[in-house]
Amino acid sequence: MITSDIYGRLRDGREVRRFTLANKKGEYVQILEYGAIIHSVVVLDRHGGLGDVVLGCESGERIEDFGRSGRVVGRCANRIKEGRFSIGDRQFQLQCNEGKNFLHGAADDYGKKLWSGCIEGESVVLRLDDTDTVGFGCDVSAKVRYTFDDMSRLAIDYELTALGDTVLNPTNHAYFDLSGTGDIRDHDLWIGAHNRVSRDEDGIPDGGMIPVAGTAADFTYLRCVREAMKYGGDYFNGGDVSYDEFYILDKQESGKPVADLYSYNVGRGMRTYTDMPAMVLYTDPGRKKETGKNGRELGPYCGICLETGFVPNAVNCPSFQSPVFMEGMTLKSTTVYEFYTR
Repeated sequence: MITSDIYGRLRDGREVRRFTLANKKGEYVQILEYGAIIHSVVVLDRHGGLGDVVLGCESGERIEDFGRSGRVVGRCANRIKEGRFSIGDRQFQLQCNEGKNFLHGAADDYGKKLWSGCIEGESVVLRLDDTDTVGFGCDVSAKVRYTFDDMSRLAIDYELTALGDTVLNPTNHAYFDLSGTGDIRDHDLWIGAHNRVSRDEDGIPDGGMIPVAGTAADFTYLRCVREAMKYGGDYFNGGDVSYDEFYILDKQESGKPVADLYSYNVGRGMRTYTDMPAMVLYTDPGRKKETGKNGRELGPYCGICLETGFVPNAVNCPSFQSPVFMEGMTLKSTTVYEFYTR
């Protein structure tokens, strides 16, 4: 069953609708038109209790100022070195919003746009006409479909059509906390990736790969995040212990997950499936303290991101699968988060 109501208004007065998708177990997912945000994912634990496993905004009045949690990021997620790339003989210079680099769509970030949502059958579909203002040189027609079923699977189907030659790499920036404790370091994590991306002095992928074996980035077996961090040594370069790691996913059999996140405390797990070639693992040790949904206080390590997509900066790295789409081409991709108890 899917219902809708008004979540709040933006500063300019526009209404933001909220869609609630419920299954037969009493579990539900809430999607907002602003940012195509995954606002709530309320699922069972091993004791039969319901809990919200994604971070979100306290109220509609604050939504524009509340980080990227749950937002769809596009048209190109993550970084492009110095905002520069070429397609054929054409050179592109994008707006740079992270020092000298482009990040998460810059001023055109999909997570900062008001999408138009509707109910289509068993899904919620959100549409956006992406008018370029940051240097891509063309517009994009974007559509995201959310479906939540009785098997506790939240499917995200992306469909982006290029109205010119461009780069397409959407993702979702949901922060997950399966236990509800506000500290994800006691979660166990498995990632089906034996290699991570090598990066230059600015942290931008440079086209190389590094085996994860024997490092804090090795999640090829189910491993406690906190214990992996303790193993870090020089991996974290003496800074705050955290992950902002880019994985090249191993080739998986059809229907097999690429990651598995589990909280032993409550017996709740989440498997990730995708047809994309890479995944970003992100934890935030320096998140500013703020109040989220239901009065929950948020701070460092309060959530973990598993962002599927192309490798960041792949447009400048021929060794990685290309995110370039020519005029009239459509990117279609699916990521599924499947929740379970054990």
